[in-house]
Amino acid sequence: MDYDKTIKEISEEFDNNIIPSLSDYVRIDNLSPNYDPEWETNFKIEKAGYHLLVWALNQGVKGMKGELIKEPGRTPMVYLEVPPQGSDKTLLLYGHFDKQPHLGEWAEGLGPTKPVIKDGNLYGRGASDDGYSTYTCVSAIKAIQSQGGKHGKIVITIEGGEESGSPDLIYYLKKISDKIGTPDLMVCMDSGCKDYNALWMTTSLRGVCILDLTVECLDESVHSGSGSGIAPDSFTIMRILLDRLQDAKTGKTLVPIDVEIPSYRVEDAKKLSEYMKEKCVSDIVKLSPGVKPLSDDYAEIILNNTWRSTVVVTGMSEFPPAETAGNVLRAKTKCRISVRLPPSFDCKKSEAVLKETLQKDPPYNAKVTCQILASGNGWAAKDLCEPLKKSLNESSKKMFGKEFYNCGEGGSIPFIAELGELFPKCEMLVTGVLGPGSNAHCLNECLNIQFTKNITVALAHAINDYCSA
Repeated sequence: MDYDKTIKEISEEFDNNIIPSLSDYVRIDNLSPNYDPEWETNFKIEKAGYHLLVWALNQGVKGMKGELIKEPGRTPMVYLEVPPQGSDKTLLLYGHFDKQPHLGEWAEGLGPTKPVIKDGNLYGRGASDDGYSTYTCVSAIKAIQSQGGKHGKIVITIEGGEESGSPDLIYYLKKISDKIGTPDLMVCMDSGCKDYNALWMTTSLRGVCILDLTVECLDESVHSGSGSGIAPDSFTIMRILLDRLQDAKTGKTLVPIDVEIPSYRVEDAKKLSEYMKEKCVSDIVKLSPGVKPLSDDYAEIILNNTWRSTVVVTGMSEFPPAETAGNVLRAKTKCRISVRLPPSFDCKKSEAVLKETLQKDPPYNAKVTCQILASGNGWAAKDLCEPLKKSLNESSKKMFGKEFYNCGEGGSIPFIAELGELFPKCEMLVTGVLGPGSNAHCLNECLNIQFTKNITVALAHAINDYCSA
């Protein structure tokens, strides 16, 4: 395949065909089921799914067939299938079309269902997370076929429930397993990038364990002048228990839930830190003036965020607002805690370790309850095969003048681990367009159009090169 031809074709495809249809998709106010209690009766999710399905089937891709799979009580899934062209490999491409809620007032002139192109970005809810994925997958295949390139059997699954935890994805994939077969390569188009000046591949995702920790000391609260010095303060005990989890001076997790980081991921972090430097911090968090990050070593910052466990108190209750707090020794204190887990650590093991650490030998024999609310495994990618690495490097050099970068993500995408478990021998390529300023899940979500064109070109060549090897 010729890069210049692919770049020209993909660019024209976006300008004349994809952006208008993607804009119409933005106009559909289909929210993920967790945010729309009437999703089964208002048919907005089906409307969005059919919009993508009809567009895909009208693109002239040779042999493409598809349907909207839907069962009562389950979110719909767009299913597309393309017969092989010159290869016996099987590829599974993934995206989703459900959306996060609109939130509040968007910037002037913008809106969640009002597609606007401004400064090279398409604004609107779902444009980048993850409406673009269907268009990218289909147009990449179209470009391969137009140049007589090679691709294996391709299955595209675009689910309608990812923002609600993908409750139906694995069910559907198992049900249609005879159609899918055994994938050799999976491509997920729902991840992120660190900037728009290189090609990025996601190599890991952290797991998570969310818990509520409650400390009870009194049957009822009492005047602090009467009770202090006699009864323990529930918040003081909470501090003692939190110190079992984390070194408050360094932020290091103290419970045994960390792993030995693979040496090649340490090297990835060093390479990335040399490229991004202070942006390893500034592009991710906005520190208040004078506040320092947890380390001055940017490679360590990256590893902290991607391969090491962390403990964060995300909520507290049983407290009155500070403005109306009286002199009271409160009966109990409750904290919600988010523990991020290394990509390869078993989340079920973390549940047991955390509960034992927090509930064992409670100070002053206080009543301590640790309730696990949710947990999920992370994901650690295998090293990509040489044909894919070579192809991605060539694409990144062609369009950005540099090799592609591997990067881990600090958050969790549970279905990635589930897909890895469902197809354990399958190679996985995880990438996406959620970069600086894309504002996924937030106000003013947008899609960087040029970067999306570039990643589509890279996908087309990666599929062709992989299936030609």
